[in-house]
Amino acid sequence: MYNKIYDFCKVRNEGNIFQNSDVPSPRVQFLIDLIHSEDIEYQLDKYETSGTWGYNIIMKGSSDRMVVAHHDIVNPNIDNANDNSASCINAIMIKKLMPHINVVLVDGEECGGIGSQRLSNQILDNEFGNIDWVLNLELTGRGGKHFFIGNYPGKLHEHIKSIFNCPVVNTPYNDSVTLRRNGIDSCVINPLPPLKEGISDVKWNSETYLDYSMLWNCHSKSDTIDTICPNDMKEFVEKIILKILD
Repeated sequence: MYNKIYDFCKVRNEGNIFQNSDVPSPRVQFLIDLIHSEDIEYQLDKYETSGTWGYNIIMKGSSDRMVVAHHDIVNPNIDNANDNSASCINAIMIKKLMPHINVVLVDGEECGGIGSQRLSNQILDNEFGNIDWVLNLELTGRGGKHFFIGNYPGKLHEHIKSIFNCPVVNTPYNDSVTLRRNGIDSCVINPLPPLKEGISDVKWNSETYLDYSMLWNCHSKSDTIDTICPNDMKEFVEKIILKILD
């Protein structure tokens, strides 16, 4: 599954959610085909918003826990490997490994959280049953067991900190912001590779710093497939995320 990132990064949309039409974008269609090939049940939630069409891909489960990742992009001319293609592949793998977990791939994160607002409304309308918290995957293509979480206090934040002594970082906008604005507990998680030398804004332990500069690849031609690692994706999902969701 993790190697599917190579195929996914070849797929190009016209642009962000405002370039969507009334048929699924190429990236959405790729994800639907991949989910179908894995015999995972899903719903394609198509909705009209702000003069465009949004597409959330919903994989319901029986749990009170949810994982989200955004599938939309800003720059159609690049791989969008770490932002956020890797997280989409990882989220599907999480659903495959833990079928009871609710997993949703949302649209419109890059344009202010259009898809996560749609999802928030559905959660508040009890369409998923009781949801205790939502774990948001962002930029999860490199770093493996080394990661930080956003500074979003709540049950999920405390749960992660009780398992892992990970750094906490003030982050830019992500879908957790919209979910929390609607009263839904959510926290973003983001792996980063260790720096081989020097220091950065994120300290992993007394001797190790994480390569925070990788975040500046987003939306640029530097967000290439060769900057991420399927083995790191596997380690992140199976050594970190599964423990959080257990």
